[in-house]
Amino acid sequence: MNLFTKARNSLFGASQPKNPHSLENLKYLYGVLQRNPTISDANRDLLTETLRSISEILIWGDQHDSSVF
Repeated sequence: MNLFTKARNSLFGASQPKNPHSLENLKYLYGVLQRNPTISDANRDLLTETLRSISEILIWGDQHDSSVF
């Protein structure tokens, strides 16, 4: 678990699902976006990483597992 993940988990009190390409992880990341409706200096990196992770899941799902959709 990297430093970013530890910080994110301590901020939001939730643990990220173990499978990074799962529907559960996509739902978790969507929740992160819902809890941060406004971009600020404090959450800019978190939201950037969240959007990157969401796009990675969608691309992976398109190529490997249609259940993500």
